[in-house]
Amino acid sequence: MTQSDPTGVHEWHSADYVEEWIGGWGSPERMASLRRIPQLIPHDPDQEIRVLDVCGGWGPVSTVVIEAFPKAQLTLHDFSEPMLEQARERLTKIAENVTFVRGDLMTPEWKAKIAGPFDAVVSSLGIHNVRFPDRIRAIYEEIFPLVGPGGAFINLDQIQVGDLVRRATQQSQRMARRQQIFEETGQWKSLAEIEAEMGSGNRLRGHSRASEADLKRIASHEPATLGNQLRWLKEAGFDEVDCFSRERGGALIGAFREG
Repeated sequence: MTQSDPTGVHEWHSADYVEEWIGGWGSPERMASLRRIPQLIPHDPDQEIRVLDVCGGWGPVSTVVIEAFPKAQLTLHDFSEPMLEQARERLTKIAENVTFVRGDLMTPEWKAKIAGPFDAVVSSLGIHNVRFPDRIRAIYEEIFPLVGPGGAFINLDQIQVGDLVRRATQQSQRMARRQQIFEETGQWKSLAEIEAEMGSGNRLRGHSRASEADLKRIASHEPATLGNQLRWLKEAGFDEVDCFSRERGGALIGAFREG
């Protein structure tokens, strides 16, 4: 497990980077979004369910699952050893409920030490870091048999969009900000002024460059758009799939198996 991020944005092997990432993450809005994940698990909160947290990081999703299902037994998977170290430290209060597993989603062997089936598989802001659309599709195929009958796979993640949708989203954000400024000041600003004010909003810095081979691989497959991902989940074997919300460039997706 040597490849941290094919696009070079993240360095998940670095303890310093992981600590910085965690420190800039946990806003009340993000936690509210995460709490929607266990709300979609189709089981009674008093049940002793088994849950797999894929790309669980330092444990934010596992934390909200335990809040909603206090008797749950969790398996927290991640690729980054610094992330797992953070999770072990931060989840000491529920240590009896959590098992930690390291595995690399770049290969099907990521689940070699994971024993299913689970009543639910959950994930947030992890699978998209694989970057390769063909690999994301394969991961969905690998997750399906880990979900038991009557269970679900719930994923809150960044979703790739096409150029037209991206431009429409950016336009909507600029127009909303323009309206807000007018209501506050009585003045209409130009869209160019709004765009300059809003900036890119990207706090991440690159750690390395993507290789030409990786860029060609990404470009050679159909993109991991919302429509394609829902179809991939259906083709993987799930009986019903849907998108429950879109926010901040991401989507809350649910894939369900009949009981």
